[in-house]
Amino acid sequence: MIDRAQAKQQGIFIDEFLIKVSSDDMYLYLEIDPKNPAIISALREKWEKIRGALKENKILGILEDPDFVNNMLIVAKGLPPKDPIPEKIELFEKFLPLLKRDKDLEKKCREASEEEAEDLRDLCQSIICAKKGEAIGRWFPSIPGTPGVNVWGDPIPPPPLSEKPSFTLGNNLYIDEKDNLIKAKESGVVVIEKNVIEIYPEYTLKGDVDFSTGNVYFYGKKFTIQGDIKFGFKVICEGELELQGATENKVYIDVKGSFICQGIIRGEETKIKVKGNTQIKAVEFATLEIEGNLTIVNYLIFSNCIVYGNITATSGKGIIYGGEVKCSGNVEAKIIGNASHTPTKVFAGYNPELIEPYKRVLKEEMKIKEVLERLEQGIRLGEKIKKYGKLSEQKEKILLKLEEEAEKCYKTLEKLKEEINNLRKLIAEYKSRTIKILDKVYAGVTLGITDITYTLNENKSGPIIFYLEADKPVLKS
Repeated sequence: MIDRAQAKQQGIFIDEFLIKVSSDDMYLYLEIDPKNPAIISALREKWEKIRGALKENKILGILEDPDFVNNMLIVAKGLPPKDPIPEKIELFEKFLPLLKRDKDLEKKCREASEEEAEDLRDLCQSIICAKKGEAIGRWFPSIPGTPGVNVWGDPIPPPPLSEKPSFTLGNNLYIDEKDNLIKAKESGVVVIEKNVIEIYPEYTLKGDVDFSTGNVYFYGKKFTIQGDIKFGFKVICEGELELQGATENKVYIDVKGSFICQGIIRGEETKIKVKGNTQIKAVEFATLEIEGNLTIVNYLIFSNCIVYGNITATSGKGIIYGGEVKCSGNVEAKIIGNASHTPTKVFAGYNPELIEPYKRVLKEEMKIKEVLERLEQGIRLGEKIKKYGKLSEQKEKILLKLEEEAEKCYKTLEKLKEEINNLRKLIAEYKSRTIKILDKVYAGVTLGITDITYTLNENKSGPIIFYLEADKPVLKS
């Protein structure tokens, strides 16, 4: 057997060839000039003998053919250990902007034209949410290293897993063992801080919704905005929304949950849709659709509103004037109208899903009646001519056609009458609604219950209640 220590110091002699051992015991090699044909020829002649001698001495990794590397002719090679692969997380494309954001993107967005900015508002999103059960990425478990072996047959342990995981998961995320997908336990904003990925069902934006955030599509319990929503931006929120600032123009807000807001201002093209109760301090020039109750603290002016609950404006200034306010429930306000007699319409008991079809059907009924009246005139004239035997064959055909069309009108009217009666029954349930004015209502204001209206021709001081009695409007002090 080869003496290992001696071999490392002096090498291994096999015939005239000196085989050396690398310092790490991973190679046996000869130091020869690859351009010397005599040595190469002698080595080829003796190669099988050299291989046999190495095998007898239990050397591992003997090559079938020697391999030249930097003037070294490698004759045996150990198997190096394989490094371990640490665990890793790969986020799906939707969430990649959380890792890397174009530093110049916000600047590009601010400098873009309004047409270009419309698309960029979505492109520069920085608040990204996941729904409950949604996968945000995939987890790849660590793979341990594989031991190696040197030319003496000694095992070489792999290096340890020294790297820490690139990310750790917060309490609202979990790994689905079926497919190693990382999924959300709760809906909320995905945040990466200090190498921790977490989902926040309640999230506070400490600033404005602008090009630094992009449009916001929130899913969770509550989203709080401490700043404003700037011109042209959207906030789509499945959960509660609290806007501690105000809106600029051309803002779109859609909330499936309650909504609290300081102000909807400068909002000629601003639209607000809420499925839940809403409290707003002040509204100017906006379009509101609220499937719930609306509470106004100071004023609701020059706005078009549809509210499927009650409207209350009794705290703060409590003013309503300008535009059309349609409410399915009751309305209560301190002041309706203003000293300038701005046209103002306020309805209680107005359910647009009933009133609008009702108005449409009445209009359709009127048109059918007008057509039928003209048809009946033609039929009467045709029958008169026919009575005197002066109706030609061609005109008799026309008379038959008029009678057919009249019959169609009669049938259509029957259907419309049935629809009108059904709608009237449903609308009647809303006629008990009232409008209460605590302080003052001004001349020029139109008050309505369902589709029945009353326009004031003089100012009146409150408290006043407006209601219907036997389908007639009553204004009672």
